[in-house]
Amino acid sequence: MSKELEILYDAFNSDYGIEVELLGNYQMSLQRLYAAKRKDPDLDILQISRSPTSPTHIWIVKTDRPQVQAQPPSVDALKNNPQGDGPLYNLADLLGDD
Repeated sequence: MSKELEILYDAFNSDYGIEVELLGNYQMSLQRLYAAKRKDPDLDILQISRSPTSPTHIWIVKTDRPQVQAQPPSVDALKNNPQGDGPLYNLADLLGDD
């Protein structure tokens, strides 16, 4: 399984989603995530968006949850939810500089 799919499945299996730090080529990293997302229709419930609080972070948020409203959950909800999901990834380290 690719690292991109692992990240997307981590978001899929979390309560709200996860935050990902993009340190390399931002656009290339996003393209790779979107390409991986298209491989599994179950991942259609995930929304990938730029974090409003950090230009180097994106949020991968579940959209089918009734408690998720039009606004994505707060950074605190993603990082500090009681189940401990919502890890912060350094995507450049996971994917390399291909």
